[in-house]
Amino acid sequence: MDLAQRPPYDAIDFKALAKNDNDFKAIWQKSAGKLDFQDPNTVKTLSKATLKSDFGLQLEIPDDRLCPPIPNRWNYVAWIQGLIDSTSPDYSNKYDPDRKVVGLDIGTGASAIYTMLCLKSRPNWTMCATDIDKKSFDSAARNLALNNLMTRTKLLQTTELNALIPLAALNTGRLDFTICNPPFFTSQTDMTSSLKGEGKSWRPNAICTGAEVEMVCPGGDLSFVTKMVDESLVLREKVLWYSSMLGKLDSAKAIVTLLKKHRISNWAVGVVDTGGSTKRWIVAWSFGNLRPRNSIARMEKMANEFLPFPTFYTIQLPPSTDAQTAKDTLNAQLSSLDLTWTWDAEKSTGIGEASQNVWSRAHRRAYERKQKGGVVDMTQDEERSVELAFRIKVVDLAREVDIEWLRGADQVLWESFCGLIHRHFKKT
Repeated sequence: MDLAQRPPYDAIDFKALAKNDNDFKAIWQKSAGKLDFQDPNTVKTLSKATLKSDFGLQLEIPDDRLCPPIPNRWNYVAWIQGLIDSTSPDYSNKYDPDRKVVGLDIGTGASAIYTMLCLKSRPNWTMCATDIDKKSFDSAARNLALNNLMTRTKLLQTTELNALIPLAALNTGRLDFTICNPPFFTSQTDMTSSLKGEGKSWRPNAICTGAEVEMVCPGGDLSFVTKMVDESLVLREKVLWYSSMLGKLDSAKAIVTLLKKHRISNWAVGVVDTGGSTKRWIVAWSFGNLRPRNSIARMEKMANEFLPFPTFYTIQLPPSTDAQTAKDTLNAQLSSLDLTWTWDAEKSTGIGEASQNVWSRAHRRAYERKQKGGVVDMTQDEERSVELAFRIKVVDLAREVDIEWLRGADQVLWESFCGLIHRHFKKT
């Protein structure tokens, strides 16, 4: 399987894994197919076997440090990959093996699991990784060395006084993303209570071997990610996508509310769900204007107030309009406007860039006058900014027109453009 585009996990095939890994096979047979996830050795052996079988990675971690569940970690990485791929500057909306991407793993942990999964699955990516705990930091370095990944990693041991995103200390001018599994608990008591299942209708399925330094911080995950938001308000576009996992839905909603308070309008919400009783949420945000596709940014089912504005709009063709007529009409209409427009007839897809509302009556009239006067470029050869970029695809079988918002910060402009296309097909 191509690791660069490996899908998220639904579950692990334990029988298949037992055939591929002798250590796990011994535990599988001894347990008669009923794994004891409260046993630290079982949990560690499963993670090591999964990582080796599915990713070709080796893992060594101290007994008193967090053993990462691989499906959970990979599903976050896969989501980040989708986020990055769907916000490429060339609007390709797919994995580009030549695109160089730099990420930061905040609190990489003893396993350096996010860093290793990112590097192993995307050969052109490089990573920065930080941790405040000396034992975890040293273990992370050993794992990266064990898997020949040190040359593509900048490791930095930090303290609680350092910034969470220490670009200057990393000697890095910009990042494409951050990935983070923050301490979820507010105190040791909070952690103990949660791991015992107190106040819940179920007890956690697997034992947690994490140390207090990995699992606890004042204010828990909400406070930790709030600090990330505060730092992002200073760094802004030096990071394309800030992201973090959150342990509670309420925490994710609180972060989205905070982003909206700071007038950050470009965010994405994801969910890490591997089929068990435990779900995790991801919130990412950007000060740039590249818009991720709906399937990434609106992945979780929650109230609309916590989800970003939709970046996908579908128009059903009326019975009187066949698909070819729709293609010809769209191409002709958009070619007549004062915008950049490229149509691929073979793929029935076009990409456009507009500097403003060029479909307004006033602008169209002014543009027509300029054309008659022999001046085609309304900006008189000045470089135009891109206030809206979009992709339009006519889907023959579904008899629909799909519009994607690719770039832009103006929600009203995007809605206005969708309205322009929709009104046209209502008339036909």
